[in-house]
Amino acid sequence: MELTGLTLTPASVMLCASPPDEAVELLAEHLAEELADDGWFEADLKRDIWYSNLIHFAGPLADPEALIDWVAARQSLELGSTLHTCVDLIAWSFDGRHMVPTTLGKADLHGSRTRPGAERRFNQLGPAPAVGD
Repeated sequence: MELTGLTLTPASVMLCASPPDEAVELLAEHLAEELADDGWFEADLKRDIWYSNLIHFAGPLADPEALIDWVAARQSLELGSTLHTCVDLIAWSFDGRHMVPTTLGKADLHGSRTRPGAERRFNQLGPAPAVGD
């Protein structure tokens, strides 16, 4: 996945990614097939965004405008590539105190690739503003 910048939702800051080829779409299709009736969410879905949540907000932000400006300045960055060699299927449940992951399945990925010479450049993000009390 090519790491392309940040975006913001009312609940989180997300790292955006873009697939360099069709491998991730093929993975989603295979996942939907393997899940059968439980794969209804993935069936016929073409994603227009790939992301990883970096921060989930647990309450009001002290200075939301500062965070909006900070993320906007980092919306389009060349942060490098990441190569995924395995996948875990996770279910989350609430244990009365916090969310707990349960691994339902795991598979090694074969045939994945990344662009030659790609490197991680996370230091381009710079310091984040204070977002809470």
